[in-house]
Amino acid sequence: MLVGVVRRWAISALATGLLAAGCSAVPPQPGSAPSVAAVRPSGQTGSAASPVSSPSAQAPSESLRPSTKPVDDRSGKQLGHPFTVNGMVVVSAKHKVSAAYRPSVGAYGLTPAAGKAFAGLKRAIEKAGLRLYVVSSYRSHAAQQALYASKLASMGRAYTQKYVAVPGTSEHQTGLAVDLRSPGGRGTSFDNSREWRWLRAHAQNYGFVLRYPDGLTKVTGIGFEPWHWRYVGVEQAKAIRALGANMTIEQYLRLA
Repeated sequence: MLVGVVRRWAISALATGLLAAGCSAVPPQPGSAPSVAAVRPSGQTGSAASPVSSPSAQAPSESLRPSTKPVDDRSGKQLGHPFTVNGMVVVSAKHKVSAAYRPSVGAYGLTPAAGKAFAGLKRAIEKAGLRLYVVSSYRSHAAQQALYASKLASMGRAYTQKYVAVPGTSEHQTGLAVDLRSPGGRGTSFDNSREWRWLRAHAQNYGFVLRYPDGLTKVTGIGFEPWHWRYVGVEQAKAIRALGANMTIEQYLRLA
């Protein structure tokens, strides 16, 4: 009787000691993997199976960009479709489109995706107690031609060449660009408004970027336009913004 009691006491003490040391008192079954707790180094916290980052993994802003400079080799009837890099439409003096390019537009004079995104942006800025108004969005090739001729006659060549795109080179023909104003400013004074400062902080969350930043006319071909915002999609907009507040589409896509 006494021997049995001593034996049970010894087994119980051994189990308690093993558990205190972080080990299982039950031996692993044949073919089973050892417990994670049993193989974790002393002092280590968290999961023993934490993933290790691959040295070749790219940051999101880099993985969305082309690795080399894209080549625009469109000509003739191909100009009826815009130059597109990694899903992003590029229309500029170097990447023209013809009058045949007519995207489908809807609310706010934007493509369906851009219009839906702008509606969300507008709700958000109004929730912040601010107001935005659309001055201009989609313009056909013919409308751009009429605008260019009008500004040339009324404002002169220097102003027109700086602020008005030649027909076939305007982002407004894409249905992805929108010119904005607010109660506190419009045109060249728009960047003095609270609405503009809100856009600079939050527009990328709705897929929009400032298309023609200050001091980068040599890159974009257009002077500083605080009112001109371009829809590129949330993922791309955040990637562009992550590279700098004044990052241009040309630089982002390695076109400049």
